[in-house]
Amino acid sequence: MKLFHNRRQEFEKLTWPLGPDLFRMAYWRLANSQDAEDAVQDTYLRAYRSFNTFQAGTNLKAWMTRILINVINDSLKKRGRLQDFRADEDEIDELAAIADQSAVARNPETQLIEQEIHPDLLASLQRLPTGLLHPLLLRELEDMSYAEIASILGIPTGTVMSRLFRARRIVREQLAKSVERVKGNTNIAGNAHELY
Repeated sequence: MKLFHNRRQEFEKLTWPLGPDLFRMAYWRLANSQDAEDAVQDTYLRAYRSFNTFQAGTNLKAWMTRILINVINDSLKKRGRLQDFRADEDEIDELAAIADQSAVARNPETQLIEQEIHPDLLASLQRLPTGLLHPLLLRELEDMSYAEIASILGIPTGTVMSRLFRARRIVREQLAKSVERVKGNTNIAGNAHELY
């Protein structure tokens, strides 16, 4: 019994500080705080079950992140939207409305994370294919090196760099379109005001 208790304490001591980073990554990918919490919980469960395979002295954050990515991919496969997940603007607006309505029920840390994400950025990220999104999130959100990302995703470093380049370009283009759309709506509203 003491061996089990020591193993659990060691696991908690090493992995507990990673929780907010794992949640943030899951939230950015799943765009829903409840789904993100479920993914993180499943990640901890899977990690604990295979904690005996973790090699001390290796990158624990990379190991946990790899498990999280697998959990997220499994979750999206179950929903049938892993390959080409596309969130339309109405869906993003609906997600924002639900988040606003239930903000009182969530803890302050979750609310802060959700408020940091602009809806247009979230929509752009949700439109990215998984192969481009994961390297981008690991680099920009988790500040991992190219080598760490390559290790987690099991791809060459050069592939990480090219995927990051493409992901950034796509997000930049989508955000530019969003800005143009907002400018266009502002001009239409301004012209309508002049008519009355």
